[in-house]
Amino acid sequence: MMKLLPSLCLICVHAVCNVDGWAFFPRPKPKLICKKNILVGAAGAAAAVIGTATIAGAAVTINQRQNRPRYVYEPPTGSLVDQVVLVTGASSGIGLETAKRLAAAGATVVLTSRTAEKGDRAVADVKDYLIGKGISDEPKLYNLLLDLDILDSVKQFPDSFKSLGLGDISVMINNAGVMAIPDRQLTVDGYERTFQSNHLGHFVLTACLFPYLSRDSAKVINVASDAYNFAFQGLDVDNLNGEKSYNAWTSYGLSKLSNILFTQELQKRADAAGLSWLTTVSLHPGVVNTELGRYIIGEDNTESDSGLLSLKSLARDVSSLFTKTPAEGASTQVFLAAADDFTLKKGAFYDNMKEKSLSPFAKDSSKAKSLWKISEDLGGIQFDLFTTAESSNGEDFVSVDEQNSEEDTIKEDIPSEPTVEDDSNRE
Repeated sequence: MMKLLPSLCLICVHAVCNVDGWAFFPRPKPKLICKKNILVGAAGAAAAVIGTATIAGAAVTINQRQNRPRYVYEPPTGSLVDQVVLVTGASSGIGLETAKRLAAAGATVVLTSRTAEKGDRAVADVKDYLIGKGISDEPKLYNLLLDLDILDSVKQFPDSFKSLGLGDISVMINNAGVMAIPDRQLTVDGYERTFQSNHLGHFVLTACLFPYLSRDSAKVINVASDAYNFAFQGLDVDNLNGEKSYNAWTSYGLSKLSNILFTQELQKRADAAGLSWLTTVSLHPGVVNTELGRYIIGEDNTESDSGLLSLKSLARDVSSLFTKTPAEGASTQVFLAAADDFTLKKGAFYDNMKEKSLSPFAKDSSKAKSLWKISEDLGGIQFDLFTTAESSNGEDFVSVDEQNSEEDTIKEDIPSEPTVEDDSNRE
């Protein structure tokens, strides 16, 4: 249980420093700062000083948070008719909230989930939401299975999407992810789970679905976070999978920084390829009270062997003072999905439905280029926008694995003298 305390303090610091647009910038040397209308009480024995803020005990009053008006953005009804929107991780949290409001605006929404049960429940939740809004028209909702922790699942996803017969994708929202996994976990592909779930899986998915994006107008929206500042030393390309060291929050920060750098590099390459129809943006949804916190708070609310409120329950109560609801947290990505392309700045980072400046290390073009190449290598794909620019319906996109398989087939079809079998293209 004591392992929970550092994570609790850290997420509270991150939350405090993001209230009403405040940004959290870790620094090598901690120092105490005071902010008007913020009172931090010493109600417990432990105190943690992290970055540029101090949390002491559990009694925390945030006047800004309590007084801040809650706002949930909703696109006008019918404004997204004939648009196909894909939302990853739409079975709960801000992904589900996003699906609800875009469906209410008339969009055809494809929700992805890890299991059919979660996906069916999410579709039912969206339908209930629409009924509650007085929308009687039959919604166009679809659920497809997607596990970003399994690259084979990601690479097979375009076939599943194509089978729906929906046509081109107007908006792709890379929303799914994990946060602050306490220990280093590897996926079946051998990569650190936070990095693959949050970045690599979405990189491969975007590459595989790129031929399906509408050539009239399409948006790729990457849900990042201000938590990229946890990687304040910049993108360590030699530690993306925790090869040198692993820390739950550093890993999360690196994955969110990767989301931002991927956004910038994708837009840069699209512009160079003359793909004026593509708009790519990233965003900070805010500190949102969703299932992402399950690794910090855990599954249990109370401890049966104590009459006192458990630390896990306390974590929920304290964090609720700082966090947005999922409905609030989804507003920026809903806004970006519904906005006219010409009103958005391509490649930009958004927060509270406004463009927000980034730290210099989050605009490192050389690191963005390196990340792209590393992601291609790890993902086993070639994401060449020049090659896929004129393709449609996915017919011209071929992964590296498929290319190798085709080369082997060609070699087998050519008559030749008996020779030693070449295993160079086999795993």
